[in-house]
Amino acid sequence: MDSVLIIKGVYVMKSKIKKSASILLTALLAASLAGCQNSNNNNTTQDSAVNLNDPAWKKAMTTPFEAYPETVNYTVGETATSYTSLAGTSYEGDNSTNNAWTRYFKNKLNVQNKVAFEANDGTDYVQKVSMAIVGGTIPDIMVVPDQTTLQQLYDNDLIADLTDAYKNCASDRIKEIYDSYDGRVLETARFDGKIMALPTTEISHGPGVLWLRKDWMDKLGLSEPKTMDDVENIITQFVEKDPGGNGAGKTVGLVVDNENVAGISGGPYELNNIFALYGAFPKQWIKDGSGKAAYGSVQPEMKPALAKLADIYKKGLIDRQFAVRTSDDRKALLTSGKSGSFMDNWWGSWTVADTLKLNPNAKWVSYVAPQSEDGSVTMFTGNPSSSYLVVRKGFEHPEVAVKMASLQFDYQRYLEKDTTVLKEFEDYSSNNIGGSPLAMNIDYYDAFYRNVGIYEDALKTGDSSKLLSNIDKNSYRSYKKYLDSVNNGEKPDSTAWAGYTSSITTANLVKNSKVKEINPIFFGTTPSMALKWPTLTKMELEMYLKIITGEQTPDAFDSFVSSWGKTGGDAITKEVNEALTSK
Repeated sequence: MDSVLIIKGVYVMKSKIKKSASILLTALLAASLAGCQNSNNNNTTQDSAVNLNDPAWKKAMTTPFEAYPETVNYTVGETATSYTSLAGTSYEGDNSTNNAWTRYFKNKLNVQNKVAFEANDGTDYVQKVSMAIVGGTIPDIMVVPDQTTLQQLYDNDLIADLTDAYKNCASDRIKEIYDSYDGRVLETARFDGKIMALPTTEISHGPGVLWLRKDWMDKLGLSEPKTMDDVENIITQFVEKDPGGNGAGKTVGLVVDNENVAGISGGPYELNNIFALYGAFPKQWIKDGSGKAAYGSVQPEMKPALAKLADIYKKGLIDRQFAVRTSDDRKALLTSGKSGSFMDNWWGSWTVADTLKLNPNAKWVSYVAPQSEDGSVTMFTGNPSSSYLVVRKGFEHPEVAVKMASLQFDYQRYLEKDTTVLKEFEDYSSNNIGGSPLAMNIDYYDAFYRNVGIYEDALKTGDSSKLLSNIDKNSYRSYKKYLDSVNNGEKPDSTAWAGYTSSITTANLVKNSKVKEINPIFFGTTPSMALKWPTLTKMELEMYLKIITGEQTPDAFDSFVSSWGKTGGDAITKEVNEALTSK
């Protein structure tokens, strides 16, 4: 299950399910699903048959936004939401069946949820899904955490075919959104030509972005970086010349994550851009020369990349203590001024927003670097869909799920004009409350930079009429407030700075950069992963840390590759290719 992180108007899907949880679910389902195929499931609370000759019913069942003539009830598996922050407000007493979203669905579509199960987002929710499937008590609608689970539900004939529902009840904009992924999303939910789920979309995280202290660069007379040599020179100057006044030898080099050195799309403190310079894409299943799936972490391109990292670590250009730092440690190095460099993504300004509270004169600036000789940066795309909205086979109104998705991710965002309704959603957002029965997100692949030009025009002219969505309009007001404070010589709020810098300055930078994409071809799990993947993952992490810190030479990579294959990697690679062939 993925949560929706709202960063100043842009929905970013951040996975909260570790692969081990997904692998565990795979193992449980593989052992138990066979007995569920013929379970008598009467979850639905819709009691009467529908008269398909009734024009009102027919229209409601074949259009995105038409309300049903009678209330359609549905059971749902939900992620738990706390409403305690609404105490003392007009929303006090709201709950999982009576909140801003459920009222909206009821008023617009005449549908009402009944909670079949509720669990905290993450592993708890995965376990609830597993229990529901294995026990044959699938709710009418629920989100499942990965494609492997979706495949098993389809193989056991437990979910409804949504092909017609999608054709008739997905709005034009929803279809346009899915099309923005060039087929990579919707195809993951298609089996034997049938659409069996609505995929959550994972918007592009963009390439890795290098964040540097521009005030330090200016003090040292340094130009903006493009190549790896430029990056090395800047960090060398930071460490050796101490522009932050930390004292000789006390300025830290590049801040790096010690749990995910690379390989996570959108991961903070990762070195994906440096690996990509060598054609290396760790942790990704990519096509080899013959078109088959190969695991990026064991490909020969990794070795020179690791040798490079070991070299710059030896020179002190990577944090000497990175192998033992915690997440809080890493952030503190940056916000306190001990380090002036880290790699993140376009939202990296939020990582260092607290710097402005400690040092108002600090200036963090983003760069799409290091670049290849042709001025490009190569990125691997993330999992285009990490969860799926499914409907129980036999539920009388499978189109309900599609209509609700169209209402939530199209109408409410782009077409809703009722200011009272919009205020209610704004109040929920300001209190960090979700509440929708659909714990997913559907948004354009290029959502984070799609409208940056329109934003800039609106901020220059004061005319925001060309901004399409209600989210964009809210963001515009926030960005304008930030610019007004700057123009008036006022100290800008750190969160306002972070929002503007990520969604305008850096988004514009990325949009105008030369970015090449590599699309991994497999994101699922296989039977052998249940037992072998944790060991392989540990081996891989140890390899990164030992080679980069100099405990082992880059030649140790060859031994790692051999051990990886013998410890289960070869078997898993075979299973991955078999899974791709059978899909």
